[in-house]
Amino acid sequence: MKSNILLGTSGYDYPEWKGVFYPADLKRKDFLCYYATKFNALELNNTFYNMPTADRLLSFYERSEGKLEFSIKANRFLTHEITGQWQNAAKDFKTALNPLLEKDRLCAVLFQFPQSFHYTKENRIYLADLLAEFQNFPCVVEFRHAEWIRESVFAGLDERGTGVVFCDMPRLRNLPAGSSATPFVGKTAYIRLHGRNEEAWYNSDNEPDGKNGSGRYRYDYSEEELASFVPVVRRAASEGRKTAVFFNNHPDGSGALNARRLGEMLVAKEYKLVR
Repeated sequence: MKSNILLGTSGYDYPEWKGVFYPADLKRKDFLCYYATKFNALELNNTFYNMPTADRLLSFYERSEGKLEFSIKANRFLTHEITGQWQNAAKDFKTALNPLLEKDRLCAVLFQFPQSFHYTKENRIYLADLLAEFQNFPCVVEFRHAEWIRESVFAGLDERGTGVVFCDMPRLRNLPAGSSATPFVGKTAYIRLHGRNEEAWYNSDNEPDGKNGSGRYRYDYSEEELASFVPVVRRAASEGRKTAVFFNNHPDGSGALNARRLGEMLVAKEYKLVR
């Protein structure tokens, strides 16, 4: 039986998690299998850097013994390095996603745009065309610029059955604020927790070739901060949407520990995670 509340982390293959989340003697090849005993969903981010294949994504399903639902981050050629040939990248990406879609284990396709993706006519047209290409897939969009946080955008996404990502990030200029200002629209309520490391967010070391270093995501949520997300998840679930929560504060294993603790809080609040 599947749950309408999905909980997990952004990535799982982190050797530094050994002795923190993974048992100290666990072999790296067994990380995913162990992860699937603790959570019911996983956000895969390496697909941003390397175009996935159907065989590759099917292997995640098989190695997790079908226990996980997956969110797949869109390849950089669809969000960060867009060219006139983006339709070719979209075709390749959709082909790779098909095995998970067919097995009903694809909870979302995550289109995370950079802060440089501004609210312009050209970008609005591109976004509409992109979502049309993926109309048969469960899509969510993460904006990194507050210009996009407006009712007209929410309405347009909702019409397409597309969710907008509720992000928890540092309260810095131009970044969207994860609050009631970001409503849940579309078929999936998607909550992504990046941490609140203000000092490291714009460090130049985080931005080589568009690859964010781990520094900006080094953050450990407090008990009080985690508790504040319980009503957010409750609101999303009460609206009847599939609700996915992913912790992206992966350095030092904080994301895994925070996700596990939030799961305990949700159970205490009568939201049971069911596999």
